[in-house]
Amino acid sequence: MKQQGTEIGRLFGHLGFLILIALSVVLAQERVLFIDSAAQLFEMIQRGTFVIYDHRYTMAVTQLLPLIGIKLGLPLPLLVVLYSVAAPLLGYVAFLLLAYRVKDVPLALLLLLPMLCIRHTFFHAISETFSLMIYATLLLALLRHPSRSWLHILGVALAVLACIFIHPIGMFFVVFLLGYHLVDNRMRLTVPFWVGTGMLVVAVIVRSTMISGHDASFIPTMVDVRYSVGHITSLNVVRGLVVRPFLWFVTLALYVVALGVHLSHRQWMRLSYGILFNLAFIAMTVIVYRDEAGNIAIERAWLPLVFFAGVPVVCEILPVVARRVQRVVLVAFAVLLLASCGKIVDSSKHYRARLDGLQEIVERGRREGCRKLVAPQQAYQWPVQSWATAFETLILSSLDGPDGTVTLYLEEDAFDEGNPDYGVTDAYLAVPWNRLWNYSTLDPRYFRLPAQPCCLL
Repeated sequence: MKQQGTEIGRLFGHLGFLILIALSVVLAQERVLFIDSAAQLFEMIQRGTFVIYDHRYTMAVTQLLPLIGIKLGLPLPLLVVLYSVAAPLLGYVAFLLLAYRVKDVPLALLLLLPMLCIRHTFFHAISETFSLMIYATLLLALLRHPSRSWLHILGVALAVLACIFIHPIGMFFVVFLLGYHLVDNRMRLTVPFWVGTGMLVVAVIVRSTMISGHDASFIPTMVDVRYSVGHITSLNVVRGLVVRPFLWFVTLALYVVALGVHLSHRQWMRLSYGILFNLAFIAMTVIVYRDEAGNIAIERAWLPLVFFAGVPVVCEILPVVARRVQRVVLVAFAVLLLASCGKIVDSSKHYRARLDGLQEIVERGRREGCRKLVAPQQAYQWPVQSWATAFETLILSSLDGPDGTVTLYLEEDAFDEGNPDYGVTDAYLAVPWNRLWNYSTLDPRYFRLPAQPCCLL
């Protein structure tokens, strides 16, 4: 990438990440007091350590910042902000490393490319897919800028492990990047390729022995395949694209550019690899996510495609085009990024409304003198239903101090009203989680509940 384009690219990169971090601070409550992130923050406070689900050990990286805050006894609102900005800060650090240390600005901008297709996914603060793309970009940088040092080889191995142990779909990212590296080197087998492939095989074998009930859902059966093929136009994950054109518009534009260049230069191997891999991944996405209907689930299902489409553009095309074209591309990128941020702000109203609804229930419990609340789920039509309401209300009600803590359980399982656990001090309600975790006492620095029976709403 020519020098002038490099400086403009760095400027846009700084601007993009600073906006992303600012949004993560301003919308921290909407991002963190929502399902998984609320439950994990609560568990981190209670345990005082990392909270790893389904052997996704790379999650510890984005949990480090809030965990340090917990160890220091920082106020709960600040913990929420720290958890919200952890992933964007990780992306910004990766951007600085690639833009200034590796001096590969186009590759550094690849880190921001997924933001053009994110709306509701922004409010899933622990989104493994977003973090996965950071590790995958670092792996791509290590493969594109090889070195004979043992630190470089170690970096390749660690990047592969980071991808595999953040989400099962990470395997496809590693396979794609290793294959792309092989094609890019005209099928010449390099040391980074051998190290990456060996680590991939070992990691997948180890990971396959840890498959849990949740991750097992990513493994389709022949019944699933036949159903998906026969009902492809009626699948939720396919129909979701119709009402979310931003998910495919940017990706399609990138595909068209890459295919056009490959055809014009007769790069048949690059062309064939890109087409075959992406078609295979699309088929896998349709099958695995066939029943997903939520905004976040559908966005997350298709988000990897913008990464796969963006790699040849930032690696092969952007660095060699004329300065004038680079400036036009970067300006268009900045405009699309700002438009995406505007859509995120607009989507935040949805998540603010659900928090306001929970706050009304919290205030009602305080007024009536009962801070352990139970309600039939069907009786309260929240903007977003959540299995994690007990954790969301615990944190939301305690932001101004632990003496106002309220917990609300939206009944999913049969509620045992006579259970003596619910009358003891600090017993929170999250059936069946409270019985599973057996937290008889909440961390008094952040949560305090009275010794009283629960109240039915």
